[in-house]
Amino acid sequence: MDADGARGLPRPHPSSGRARKIAERLDGLMAAEAARIGRKPPAYRELADRINRIAGHNVISKDTIRNLHQAETQKGQPPNPTVETLDWLGLAFGIRSGAAYFLDDAKAAAVDEQLQGLGKLAGLRVALGNAEVIGLAQRASGLSDNSLNMLVALADRLRALEEEAAGRPAARTSPSGEGEDRRQ
Repeated sequence: MDADGARGLPRPHPSSGRARKIAERLDGLMAAEAARIGRKPPAYRELADRINRIAGHNVISKDTIRNLHQAETQKGQPPNPTVETLDWLGLAFGIRSGAAYFLDDAKAAAVDEQLQGLGKLAGLRVALGNAEVIGLAQRASGLSDNSLNMLVALADRLRALEEEAAGRPAARTSPSGEGEDRRQ
């Protein structure tokens, strides 16, 4: 018996770390989808319906998805999904590797990188749909690096001022000019 067991302290369930990892990855996928489509994350029922539609029959319930997202069943135990369940969950978000995404750190990192790239492309597509943005990019073409850095700093400052005026907290930006995640 280990020291905690000897003192009568409860030991974490062996699969609780895996359950937390699955929950975090599911949360990230839901948040990314919400950002991509510009609305709230999909509800558990919506995800279950999507998966069951893809499968052609009932393979998952909203309660199963809720348990996976919260990393805990209604009885307080970590969920223990099958590989098939995780495969279907991945497919609901367009991830063919399914279970591997939720269980393999290297696979998850590769998929997350691809999803981040797709998110940037979607943002670029929206920006390029604005004639003013295109005109600004054309004017900026050929400027020195120093001038481009000043232009980026000015754009960041203007965005912060507009968000402040709208009563929203200003987004912080990284040195590369990409917005940082404000969630902790």
